Amino acid sequence: MASAYTLPAMAAAKDSKEAERIKALETKLEKSLAVIEQLNQRLAELEKQPKAAMALAPAQPAKTPVVEPDPVAQARIETLEQGVRDLAAATASANRGTDTGVPLHGFLDVGYVHHNKSADGLRSGSKLGVMDIYLTPQFGSNVRSLIELAFEYGEGGSLATDAERLQIGYAFSDDFVLWAGRFHTPYGYWNTAFHHGAQIQTAITRPRFIAFEDQGGILPAHTVGAWVTGRASTDLGRVNYDFYTGNGNRISEGVLDFNASGDDNRSPMLGFNVGLSLKAVPGLTLGLHGMRQTVGGENANGSTQGKARTQFLGGYGFWEGDSFELIGEYYRFNNRDLASGGGKHRSWAAYMQVGYNLASRLTGFVRVEKASLDSADPYFALQESGSSYRQASIGLRYDLDPRSAVKVQLDNNRDAANPLGTVNSLRAQYAIRF
Repeated sequence: MASAYTLPAMAAAKDSKEAERIKALETKLEKSLAVIEQLNQRLAELEKQPKAAMALAPAQPAKTPVVEPDPVAQARIETLEQGVRDLAAATASANRGTDTGVPLHGFLDVGYVHHNKSADGLRSGSKLGVMDIYLTPQFGSNVRSLIELAFEYGEGGSLATDAERLQIGYAFSDDFVLWAGRFHTPYGYWNTAFHHGAQIQTAITRPRFIAFEDQGGILPAHTVGAWVTGRASTDLGRVNYDFYTGNGNRISEGVLDFNASGDDNRSPMLGFNVGLSLKAVPGLTLGLHGMRQTVGGENANGSTQGKARTQFLGGYGFWEGDSFELIGEYYRFNNRDLASGGGKHRSWAAYMQVGYNLASRLTGFVRVEKASLDSADPYFALQESGSSYRQASIGLRYDLDPRSAVKVQLDNNRDAANPLGTVNSLRAQYAIRF
């Protein structure tokens, strides 16, 4: 099964390993010094033995013999002394935090898609996926950072480069970390567990309504602002929490924009996410999440303007066992039209995905998703992908090794705004990480 992890956790593990390595070097240094001391004492005893024998014997005119040190012992001492010097240098270098460069990791995927119907935005053929690179520069045990760059081709064939995440954090403890910058908005489970690297998720695609903004998502997958995350232990289990604030989004040409250079309407986004990993059911996490912001903008043609206050409250769950995974999320929207006084608009969206390990490396998965969105709600009406839909997906994932996987997926999609009606799509993907 694809395992979920976070880069800040990887960075913390790296600091812990470095501390253990330094401690091991110091232990070796102490042992080596003890051995050298013992060998020096033995060498001194060997040098004293001939002198003691001469003191007991009668004086003779014979020439006093020259006693040479044991060559084997001397060579061992020299070797150990050199080892001690090397260990001391390594320990000093580690304690100084010598710069050894920033490790570079990433993801890459290629694929193929075939749609049974053809239209704008529905192109069949081979596809270059995303080359995703991430770095985690370290500045000490408390200061953390994460940089993620993605290179991908759009539907029109142009290459886009995005700084998907640029965040700097300070860990007051392992259970309390403050981040600032551009980060993945911590709602639900999927958007916090899976980033732009396709290899780590079981399916080829994300659920449509929580896709990234430039891929048809209707929620802000990224936020520019500040984020507090942590965990606490309770009798029921571990509580994970996220509280965040950032620039409110705007809708530009029918697509959500995260407002990297400032909030255009001075109405910040506020949100939370609280999850409980139950002791009684290992592998099960249940949570609540919510968000509120004011969004204005224009549709894809620039012909319609609008402004809305959007907010949602919902829940999610994740359960992973030895042979299966179960992921589900629910969002209940309660939006208000601020431009024309059109009142409140209620909508909802949800998905559930089940994966099962069919063989040692083979996983089958099924996902159902649905969005029932009010077409009179300006928040959805201004977005190019803000229409109601339902979709069912089924697929297989085969892990060639721990770092690469081949996937196939069949989608059946019915979009209320698509004049083509139901569209079936067959996808294939080869994804790796490095």
